[in-house]
Amino acid sequence: MKKGIITISLLLLGLGAEAQQSHMTREAYRDSVEAYSQILKQQKLKTMASTEGRKIAFTGYLPQINLEGEGTLNLKELDAWSGPEGQYRNNTYQGMVVIAQPLYTGGALRAQNKIAKADEKLDQLSEELTLDQIHYQSDAIYWNASAARAGLDAAAAYQGVVQQQYNIIQDRFEDGMISRTDLLMISTRQKEAELQFIKARQNYTLALQKLNILMGKSPNAKVDSLCPIGVICEPMTILTLEDVLQRRADYTSTEISIEKSEAQRKAAMSKYNPQLNMYVSGGWATGVPNMGYDLQFSPIVGVNVSIPLLRWGARFKTNRQQKAYVGIQKLQQSYITDNINEELSAALTKLTETEFQVKTAKENLTLADENLSLATFSYNEGKASMVDVLSAQLSWTQAQSNLINANLAEKMAIAEYRKVISE
Repeated sequence: MKKGIITISLLLLGLGAEAQQSHMTREAYRDSVEAYSQILKQQKLKTMASTEGRKIAFTGYLPQINLEGEGTLNLKELDAWSGPEGQYRNNTYQGMVVIAQPLYTGGALRAQNKIAKADEKLDQLSEELTLDQIHYQSDAIYWNASAARAGLDAAAAYQGVVQQQYNIIQDRFEDGMISRTDLLMISTRQKEAELQFIKARQNYTLALQKLNILMGKSPNAKVDSLCPIGVICEPMTILTLEDVLQRRADYTSTEISIEKSEAQRKAAMSKYNPQLNMYVSGGWATGVPNMGYDLQFSPIVGVNVSIPLLRWGARFKTNRQQKAYVGIQKLQQSYITDNINEELSAALTKLTETEFQVKTAKENLTLADENLSLATFSYNEGKASMVDVLSAQLSWTQAQSNLINANLAEKMAIAEYRKVISE
C-alpha cells in the first residue's frame, strides 16, 4: 500500500524519472501569447506612429514650397471690369511660387527633433515593458494551469485511496466483522473526496480557459499536455542592481524623459531668441491699382528677421518653470530606482524561500505517505481505529496540496524574477 501511494504521488507532481513527450512548453506558450496579444500590437502601432512623427519633425529643416494665389474685386465700381490699357480696372490678381527656408529658429527645430526622437525611444521602451508584462502574465497563467492539473490528479488519487479503503470496509461490514459506524465514516470521507475532485476539475477547466483565451483560441480548445508543476527549472543567474537597471525599460525611460524635458525647455526658450528666415518667390501679378498692363514675371528674394526685445521677464520665468519639470523627471528616476531595488530584493528572497518550501513539502509528503500506509495497514489488522485512518488520509491530501502550492510558488518566484531582470 505504501509503495503504491508514493508512486502515485511522484507521478502526480511530475517528480518521476519517466520523460514526458509532446508538452506545450512555457516558452512555446509565451510565444503564442506574444503573437496574439492585442495590447502588444497597439504598442507596436504607437511606436510606428512615433517613428513617423520623428520623420515629420525632420522636415522642419527642409525648404517649404507653396503655390499661392490672390484676387480682389472692388464692388463699388463693377462697371470697370475691363477697359483699354492704362484705364483703371476694379480687379487685381496674382499667382506665385514661394520657397521658404528657416535659417535660424532660436533652437526650436533642433529641440523639436530631439523631442520627436525621445518620443520614439519612449514608445520603443514602452513596447519592451509591455512585452515583459505579457511574458510574466503568460508564465503565471501557464504555471497556474499546470498546478490546477496537478491538483486534479491529486484529487483523483485521493479519491482512489478512499475508494479502495471503502471497498475493504464495505466487504468487512457485509461479513459482520465491523460496525456500521466505520462504514458511515468512510462513506462520508468518500463523498468529501468526490466533492474535492469536482472542485479540482472546475479549477482545471477554468485555468485551461484562461490559458486558451490569452493566446487567442477558443476557451474550450484542446490543450497539449503542460509541463508538470514539479519540473525542475534551470538555476537563475543572479544579477546586481546595477546590471538590472541597465536591462529595465522603465529605468531607461527615465533617462530618456530627462533628455526630453531638457529639449522641451530649449523649445520653450527658443521663442525668446532671434528668428531668421529667407524666401524666394516668383510669379505673375497685376499692378495695384490694376491699369490693364500686361502681366510681368516678378522674381523676389526676401529675408525676415525677428528679435524679441521686451517680454517683461517671461524668458526667465519660463526657464525656471522648465527647469522644475526637468527636476521632476530626475526625482522620478530616483523613485523608479528604489522600486526596482525593492522588486529585486523581494524576488531574490522568494527564490530562496520557495526552494526551502519545496524541499520541506516533499519531505512532508514522504512522511504522509508512510503515515497513511501504516494507519491503513494497522486498521486492516485491527490495531488502529477508523479515526486514525481518516486523519492519515486528511494529512496525506493536505501534503499533496502543500507540495503543489510550494511548486507553484517556486515557479511564480522564478517568473517574477525574470520579469524583474527583464529576461
